[in-house]
Amino acid sequence: MSSDKSEPVNPYDVFEGIVSVRSVFSGIDKGVCDRKILEILFCEENIKGNGRLLGFLKARSFVYGYQLRTVPKAVIESYADGSSHGGLIMLCGKRIFKNRLANPKDNGFYIYLEGIEDPFNLGFAIRSAYAAGADAILLSPHNPLSSAGIVCRSSAGASELSEIVICSDSEALKELKRLSYKFVCSDKDAPVSAFDADLSKPICLAIGGEKRGLSSLCTVLADFSVSLPYGSDFPMALSAASSAAVLSFEVLRQNRGN
Repeated sequence: MSSDKSEPVNPYDVFEGIVSVRSVFSGIDKGVCDRKILEILFCEENIKGNGRLLGFLKARSFVYGYQLRTVPKAVIESYADGSSHGGLIMLCGKRIFKNRLANPKDNGFYIYLEGIEDPFNLGFAIRSAYAAGADAILLSPHNPLSSAGIVCRSSAGASELSEIVICSDSEALKELKRLSYKFVCSDKDAPVSAFDADLSKPICLAIGGEKRGLSSLCTVLADFSVSLPYGSDFPMALSAASSAAVLSFEVLRQNRGN
């Protein structure tokens, strides 16, 4: 007989290191993240010389209602996915993501990321988009946010600081086209260079993952597509993270002072 058993779903997300921990605090304070912080674990071997950090975490425990525990290094490593945790682990409840833009800006900048399967790649893309001033990150329903800790770490905390909406491209377009947004797709073979195109706000950039790219619906509904000119004869597409970085900062450059 075939089995219908599947891997159990972890009821919490694990964040490693002080950058991720501070980002979760800041995301909650900003109102973009509704996580419940359950517990923070601090490595016993790291207590000496870290009194100020322990005091900070203890003070925050009264604000957010979590338990602060000191534990052996083996316990920390049993939760950690990487080696950059610095002896600090935060356990949080799952974040609830919106499925639509509740109050789109009249003159905003949004980025729609579709089909990115690797959590590191997604984190790198979110990091660049947030740094370039994106007002929100729109993600397709199929995304690697189940690995929230990895996404947070690779985004240097930007994933917890960003407003994130999980929706289909058609749903996003209905919201944004109503406000006269340009919807611009990244396409390696597009005849128009991103550096020659009008990327003024209000705008939504759409960037697809390397394997699947953007859906046909997304490209059909786009106002136009742009490419990034290469300096070498190279047939492969850039990573989604690289495209997000270049295109997001081109939007920033073109809208300086607006």
